[in-house]
Amino acid sequence: MLSYILSQCGTNYKVIDYDDFEDFFKQKYPKRKLNLDEILSHLDTLGYVDIKFGDEQKYCLCATNSAKNLFEEEKNNKKTTKKIKIEVVIFVIFVFIFAFIGAFLGTLFYNILV
Repeated sequence: MLSYILSQCGTNYKVIDYDDFEDFFKQKYPKRKLNLDEILSHLDTLGYVDIKFGDEQKYCLCATNSAKNLFEEEKNNKKTTKKIKIEVVIFVIFVFIFAFIGAFLGTLFYNILV
């Protein structure tokens, strides 16, 4: 829900209809029941959303800088994780190649000397 609010409002206040929230929520979680007031109050408590007003049909709100920073950190963590995975794969490939070369040379020298 926070990603939707951030994509729609950014850090500026915007009025969003309840139906828009409901459509987004049903796409992400088709079997769950939407309790928008509870979700928004939780996000407000955590400091990720600032709510000016809200009723049963419309909400005027914006995402805070904390929410924006949260998603930026998440993107950076994903990039770092991907980079680490690639480095591990390359390391394993080099270990395999050098182990194979070492075994080949060891066998070659053993056969030459014996």
